[in-house]
Amino acid sequence: MNDQLLEKCDLLVKNRTAIQKNFFLEKDLMAVAAALIFTAEGREADTDKMKSCRKLLKKNTRLLSNLRDIVELVILSKMALAESPGKYLEDFLAVYNSIIKGKFLENDYMALASVVILDQGLQNDCDEIIARANEITKRMNSDHPVLTAADDTSFIMFLAITRKNVDSILSDLTDGYAYIKSCKTGINDDPAYELCEVLAVSYGDMIGKCDKVMKLYNALVKHGTDYGSGYAVSSLGSLIDTGIEPSKLASEIVEAECYLKTQKGFGDSAMDRRTRVMYAALLASVVFGGSQAAAGNSVISNTLSIIWAKKIAKMISLLIQVAPSVASAMIKDDETEGKTE
Repeated sequence: MNDQLLEKCDLLVKNRTAIQKNFFLEKDLMAVAAALIFTAEGREADTDKMKSCRKLLKKNTRLLSNLRDIVELVILSKMALAESPGKYLEDFLAVYNSIIKGKFLENDYMALASVVILDQGLQNDCDEIIARANEITKRMNSDHPVLTAADDTSFIMFLAITRKNVDSILSDLTDGYAYIKSCKTGINDDPAYELCEVLAVSYGDMIGKCDKVMKLYNALVKHGTDYGSGYAVSSLGSLIDTGIEPSKLASEIVEAECYLKTQKGFGDSAMDRRTRVMYAALLASVVFGGSQAAAGNSVISNTLSIIWAKKIAKMISLLIQVAPSVASAMIKDDETEGKTE
């Protein structure tokens, strides 16, 4: 295994242990999600700072707030990494309140979408971004009603931030989904569509991007991994710009997964292989992502992960996956005004 990838694995394990020890009443997979946030930044988890951040969060939110439930560890991690946790929380709540304005029900994905906007430093543009996101959601519901749900909120916010032409976004989603399903890999409908949402964030030929993912997916299948029936498949969207031959990249991911399996909190009794492969892929995207990924991750900061409904774990380590593509799309948008609306 690549030395840097091994270091990331060790840091993830160390951070997960520290967070789980200090926040033992939280769901274990959310502790891993929070650990990944610190790990992608190359930082050890500061649990003392997270605890002080929790006091701030409690002081500024109501008892039954959605923000003090499943996504709390994600928010605390982001606050702890901020230079000023209090200012981060103030800005976060302003964006979150803008997103939930006029909504009948709040959900965890709205909180995570707020992080997406804030970590891009676009809190002052949130009203414009939210309006674009609502337009994209309306079009997605019209074109793909069965495949569009509340858990797409964070992906859609990424698409809105890039300011790509909405027609282009919808075309990419339709073409990409049709291509992936035509490959007959066994990837289920919802994961296939989520993968397309990740890939649609960046400019470039959608079919070409899908083809790169399919080659990596098939290489992983040859190594005995299969997560086509789960949402972890969208994590592969973070690896299309690595420039590493698919079989080599698959080998690195599998070696990382096998190593994680031997570590406390990542063995078969705590986490299934499909989820471990997902985390291995996300760590690989940090290590092998190249200068563009490094720049994106330094701007955005890592991870979004969430427990989905009453099911085991709905991954979406979005900030790691999509950050480089968002950065690339924003840069291209600045250079090519004709692609904006």
